Amino acid sequence: MKDIGENFREKREEFGISKEEAANDMEITLAQLDNLEDGNANAFKDVFFLKELIKKYAKYLNINEDVVMSEYNEFMFNYTSRIPIEEIEKKVSEIKKEEEKEASKKVYSPYTKINDNNKNSSKKIIYIIIAIFVIVLITLIALLVKNKVDNENFVGFNFLKGETIYEFTK
Repeated sequence: MKDIGENFREKREEFGISKEEAANDMEITLAQLDNLEDGNANAFKDVFFLKELIKKYAKYLNINEDVVMSEYNEFMFNYTSRIPIEEIEKKVSEIKKEEEKEASKKVYSPYTKINDNNKNSSKKIIYIIIAIFVIVLITLIALLVKNKVDNENFVGFNFLKGETIYEFTK
């Protein structure tokens, strides 16, 4: 990365462009330009922003983008391949823990809240079945009571034998 930054600085000075002018033209801060020319990749939190900044600066200084990006990609490969696997796994687990903490802190509106519909729907179905059973049972009891009370001119249904009973009065 140092080589890329030095090439940028030499080319900028060759054209006689001041740092302030280059930073203003590229719409970046002077600190970002200084870090870019110093080859300080750690000053940039986002590697994608750094990559786009390198492309933009190469184009600004009329340097072949493909050559510069090839150097940058080689730098990134060498830089990231030196990170121990244990460190990567540790960082991944830390990120997952942070995401879980953030997910538990989230406040959902009734329109975006994710419900577990399976639990709620199975409870609803059980309640509906129980309610239907109770209604049928009450109806049967009412019919039986009515049969006992209405013994005169009775036309009814014998529930136990499944036959219709006709009674006639004199």
